[in-house]
Amino acid sequence: MKRIIALLVTCSVMSIGMNSRVFAGQEKAQDLNADKSRMIVDQSRIVIEEMILNIEKEKAVPVDLIKNCAGLAIIPGMFKGAIIVGGSYGKGIVLKHERGEWSGPAFFNIGAGSVGLQLGGQTVDLILVILGQRTMDSFLKTKFKLGGDIAVAAGPVGAQATAATEIFLRGGIYSYSRTQGAFIGLSIEGAGIMTQEEMNKAYYNASFSPADILSGQVPLPESAIKLINTLKKVRSAE
Repeated sequence: MKRIIALLVTCSVMSIGMNSRVFAGQEKAQDLNADKSRMIVDQSRIVIEEMILNIEKEKAVPVDLIKNCAGLAIIPGMFKGAIIVGGSYGKGIVLKHERGEWSGPAFFNIGAGSVGLQLGGQTVDLILVILGQRTMDSFLKTKFKLGGDIAVAAGPVGAQATAATEIFLRGGIYSYSRTQGAFIGLSIEGAGIMTQEEMNKAYYNASFSPADILSGQVPLPESAIKLINTLKKVRSAE
């Protein structure tokens, strides 16, 4: 009997120890995601600041598009290319824009693969200008593909921005990448976008869905407020 009791006590202690280690591991992962999510938001703000500096040189996303967009997605430091197997991958944020106001950022990842000889690799900053409410609503889904139901094209620069293109009139996404200071149109048709629930939870310290976040009704961390204040400067940057 004593042996049975001792065995039960030992099993209980081992179980508690294992559960403690699991909990500690989950807590550490949550902390890492929180740090990474804040870094993505800060890096996104820097991308917008650098875009503003380039507006007068017509090497940036046109201001008219930002003013009329339904939302903006920013992927700082997106990786492009690799040896033999090429592709692109990055984590970013999307904000809804309505009547001059911006929501908080919701997190997602973007990926596109291609097979072919591509020597080396590089990172680029990517901005997606979202036009039309139907296109913006796509970011409420768990995942979707660019170029499928949602039209996507390399974004125009300078005077081309006011052209009555199908995307400008009917909705879709204009994509821009930044390399060596200038923002240029970049085709990303076929790329997949997927919601990052863990990053959203870590950043807001609460289980908010993309719909909750993009509604503009959630409390904003300090880094999100700084990003939104920077975005508001775009309207007066012409």
